[in-house]
Parts: sequence; C-alpha cells; structure tokens
Amino acid sequence: MDQESNIISFSNAKSADIIQGTPVEKTSRKRDNKGGGEPPMDKDKYVTHEELGHAIDNVSSKIDISTEKILHRMDNHFAEMQNQMDKRFNEVDKHFNDIELKVNDVKNTANNNKEKINWLLYTAVGGIIISVITTIISNLLTR
Repeated sequence: MDQESNIISFSNAKSADIIQGTPVEKTSRKRDNKGGGEPPMDKDKYVTHEELGHAIDNVSSKIDISTEKILHRMDNHFAEMQNQMDKRFNEVDKHFNDIELKVNDVKNTANNNKEKINWLLYTAVGGIIISVITTIISNLLTR
C-alpha cells in the first residue's frame, strides 16, 4: 500500500458514512498546466522569479517617484508658508517700528514742552525776584 492511499481527510473522517481508520479517496486537483509537470503554466496566475523581480522593481520605482513628488510638494508648501510667515513678521516688525517712532516723538515733544515750562517758570521766578530786589533797593535808597 502506498503512502497516499493511507491519508484520511479530517473533515471526511467525521462524516457518518465513513468508518474511522479506513482510507478516504483524495480528490484530484486540476493542474494549471493541464496535468503536465513542466511549463507552460497559466501566465495569469503564476510568474517567474525574474518577472516578479521586475514587477517589484517597477512598483518600487513608482513608490519612489510618488514619494519624491510628495516630498517636493511638501518642500514647496513649507517654503510658501515660510515666505508668508516672513512677510507677516516683516509687517509686524514695521508696525512696531512705527509705534516706536511715535513713542519717541511723544517723548521728544514732552521733553521740549518740559524745557519750555522750565524756561517760563525760571523767567517768572526770575522776574519776581528782580522786582522784589528792585523794590528793596528802591526802599533803601529812598529812606
């Protein structure tokens, strides 16, 4: 008895009409090459190692190209975002510079006004002191 005739299918062994331990006929499988052991095989189902290698290389190159395109688009997008951010920062910087100039103008105006007020006060105090001294001297001379 050859070895294949002793094989019992597990699912068939559990059916009611088969007695355990008796050989079960195996089903013959249809071969793609019509029962022959040599090529040609069905080209829709099987490929050679060389064909598989070419297909893998082709898919890999497509993935590499797609990845490069995505990376290029990302680089362009980030560069555009950087330009927009630089533009906005320059606008904000210009705005702060304008504010700083206005603050400096206000400080300069305040300092000029302070000097004018001091001049007026010193002039008024000086005028009062001169009139007091003049009055004292004229009182001393007239006595």
